[in-house]
Amino acid sequence: MSEVDLSDAEVRQEVEVILDWAEGSSTGDMAELPITPHWKAWATVSVGPGECVGASKCSYSADCKSEQARADAESADIVVVNAHLYGAHIQTGGTLLPPHTQLVIDEAHEFEDSIVGSLSIELTEGRLSNLARVHDRCVAAEDKVSGSLRSAGAMLEACMDGIAGFGTVRLTSGLGEDLAAAVSTAAVAADRALNSLRAAAKHAGESTAKHRIERSVRIAESVVDDTQSLLGKLGKGTVLWVEPTRNYRHVLRLTRIDVADTLRTQAWAEKDLTVICCSATLDSGTATRLGLQAEYLSVPSPFNFRDQAVLFVPKIHKPTHPDWAEEVAQEVEHVIRALSGRTLALFTSNRMLRSTVDLCRERLEGFTLLAQGDAPNPVLQDQFLNDEHASLFATASFWTGISSPGTTCSAVILDKIPFPVPTDPIVQARCEVVGDAAFMEVSVPTAGMQLAQGVGRLIRTATDRGVVVVCDPRLAEAQYRNRILDLLPPMRRVRNREFLDQFIRDLELD
Repeated sequence: MSEVDLSDAEVRQEVEVILDWAEGSSTGDMAELPITPHWKAWATVSVGPGECVGASKCSYSADCKSEQARADAESADIVVVNAHLYGAHIQTGGTLLPPHTQLVIDEAHEFEDSIVGSLSIELTEGRLSNLARVHDRCVAAEDKVSGSLRSAGAMLEACMDGIAGFGTVRLTSGLGEDLAAAVSTAAVAADRALNSLRAAAKHAGESTAKHRIERSVRIAESVVDDTQSLLGKLGKGTVLWVEPTRNYRHVLRLTRIDVADTLRTQAWAEKDLTVICCSATLDSGTATRLGLQAEYLSVPSPFNFRDQAVLFVPKIHKPTHPDWAEEVAQEVEHVIRALSGRTLALFTSNRMLRSTVDLCRERLEGFTLLAQGDAPNPVLQDQFLNDEHASLFATASFWTGISSPGTTCSAVILDKIPFPVPTDPIVQARCEVVGDAAFMEVSVPTAGMQLAQGVGRLIRTATDRGVVVVCDPRLAEAQYRNRILDLLPPMRRVRNREFLDQFIRDLELD
């Protein structure tokens, strides 16, 4: 498999776009970029929290968006950050955010996975190539140290491609001989680069060049530390795997599935810290998994779901049947026609999304059908919210977060129960901990909470009304159905299509 590489000219062009955007940006947030940059372009203009040398040593501190945000946070009474940034705050020993005595975690059912991701170790060819580039700039271009890093990166990528050329592979017995040799080679090359950079920093004196070298030292230290961790023995609750990335390369990941101890000792250690976890879908085990000793408070919903919404499960085949995809498209078409748009269709895979939207576009001429991937997510969301007759087809990122009160979203359709992917290494490891009860204790609750999040896109105010359609008969027929239904709002549950159609007519939207 080969990488879809950008030429140097294209990378430079992307960097120019980023720099032009940065001049007018108040945040420097990558999510606000008008393009999705190649990692080479973004790496040229950014640093991670472990690579920053600090404002006092950086000649760009006056223009740094991160430092500006940090200064604003220091003087603010309330600071809003996402879970991944808070995870980086924990990872760096609490250096990113100002001291605080209260922490409110919204959508707390997602916090554990965010922290697992933040505390993971990743090694790629690109990371070694980036270290080679910064070494070139600080020491001597194309010297033996940088060459050894590039060779180590190529060796690592070739080895990972041989392991996971066709999909994610979990390494239950450790790295194995070939991959261990590749990581060891990377560790030696990174250590040589670190020593070389430290020597260069000693002789740089007090100058802008020294600050650049010190940043590069931090990059090298991070690579050295991570390669040593990867070469260590797999501990209990540790998961190791190789997976392909979007640019047809691979990444080696190491993570802990149990973050309770880490949170308890590194995040919640302050005696005067109060943590409040909020979510519509918290389960009884959340506090334990987050390392908290918690009191629970259940607050009734302000909505009258039985009057405001209907949950419809059509009498169609199960998702394993070859006719199911066509039947889902028919259900989506039926609802969009009945509501003249006003539909949010959520899918568990991009393949199912594309299949359904393609069929619906053939059959629904004159309707505005928006599909994730056709434009940046913020653009699609704005179009959907501002066009009452539009319908939006989307995947994972729209199952949570999007809020469309009023008649713009009068139907939410979900293709099937969103069970976690059984081949996902973290899911596998969590199931192994539970044993024979894994399906009921891991997969079903996880699917139920995710389904509840998707269903929750419908009723956003006390005056909203609409329908939820779940195109998966297992929700009405499977033995475990009540475990999932109990996590959903108490809507009227029907399988009678005439009832659904009459409810839609009673909405009197046109």
